[in-house]
Amino acid sequence: MSNAGEWTAPLKAFHEKQLDRPRRVYRLGKTKVLFSRGHAACTVGAAVVASWLDFPTWTFWIAIAIGYFGGKYLFPVPRSSVASRYGFRPVARKSPGELDYMTPEEIRAYQYNVQFIQKGVTPLELGTEEALGRQSEGARAVSRAAGTDAGMLAHLSLADVHEYGRTADRHDLLKRRWLTYEVDPQLQFDYPAMSDVSLPATAAMIRAMHNADYERAIGNGAAYRLAVDRFSQTLAEAERAAGVP
Repeated sequence: MSNAGEWTAPLKAFHEKQLDRPRRVYRLGKTKVLFSRGHAACTVGAAVVASWLDFPTWTFWIAIAIGYFGGKYLFPVPRSSVASRYGFRPVARKSPGELDYMTPEEIRAYQYNVQFIQKGVTPLELGTEEALGRQSEGARAVSRAAGTDAGMLAHLSLADVHEYGRTADRHDLLKRRWLTYEVDPQLQFDYPAMSDVSLPATAAMIRAMHNADYERAIGNGAAYRLAVDRFSQTLAEAERAAGVP
């Protein structure tokens, strides 16, 4: 890879991430000039540095141009913004219940879009800060109960966080059900096949259990639910194969 490629590849990757990151966008008066805080900071910062270093006039304006276009690239108008070149999207006011079905990124994008269209609207009026607080508290509570990292749930909507908690409860019940065959001497004697991983049904159940454990740690709610469904199915099949009534 050339030196130019080594520099441009990380910049392109950063730019793509920034396009998907919600941020508030402002319009300069009634013009078509749009900017974010990061964009403005780069432009102003370039002007301050050029003034401090006492650049000649032509160099001063070049520095400002670099700051302006560099800031526009590093802190662009995100795709989720109604001001984005990807097209205007209507923005309807959301109820608290609707906000609870939105991810934190979607909530922030909604907030910034309403504030762009309707000047002076506050997060308090929109209920977005409260919604983000509910999601954060819900993620902490579910993570404590499920024994997972709250950061794994930070990207989910509150509704999905609660669904993840219900899935974790079902997962725990299934694991306790399987564990009885491992720790109860009578069940070990009556149904030895439940511990015999050489048997296809038991081996499939163990694989499904490990996969459910893995998805639980990852924090992907939909994949975790499917993995627990599979664990439930294979556990029932293993019990049938072992002769459990």
